[in-house]
Amino acid sequence: MPRYRNTMNVDKASNDPAISRRSFLALLGVGACAGAAHMMGAAALGYLYPNAMKTPPSVFSIGRPQDVLATEGKVFNQKYKTFIDVSGGKVRAQTAVCTHLGCTVNAVETGYSCPCHGSTYDLLGFNTGGPAPRPLIYFTVYQGASGDLLVDKSREIQDPSQAWFTPTV
Repeated sequence: MPRYRNTMNVDKASNDPAISRRSFLALLGVGACAGAAHMMGAAALGYLYPNAMKTPPSVFSIGRPQDVLATEGKVFNQKYKTFIDVSGGKVRAQTAVCTHLGCTVNAVETGYSCPCHGSTYDLLGFNTGGPAPRPLIYFTVYQGASGDLLVDKSREIQDPSQAWFTPTV
């Protein structure tokens, strides 16, 4: 019986291509270090890449005046989260974002209702209940150089009566 297990089948005269345990573990360690370095390098490159968020533009078109004025009432624009209100040849745009935590409000018979935390607003957007601290705001509507009606979300209007815009057809 051999004294050590590794000395059982070792032929000193042959050029045995088998790898030893020590060489195998050394290669395994080198591979693990190379893999970790590769992952760290990829993380560093990902850190250097700018992660700018895509935000919608603050000015957007709601259409030609004759098309917008053809519909009476309130229309929800899901892409820009606004309500477009048309009445008597005038147009105004109101936000559909709750002033509490930014949920999208739903239009109901009595005004607006936030499905997230129960804030309620009247037909003009004034808060009537719930945790909402401020009323819903209106945005400036104007007619652009191309003739389209444009909504500018960066210019806010607090008074609902001043938010109406009468376009020229």
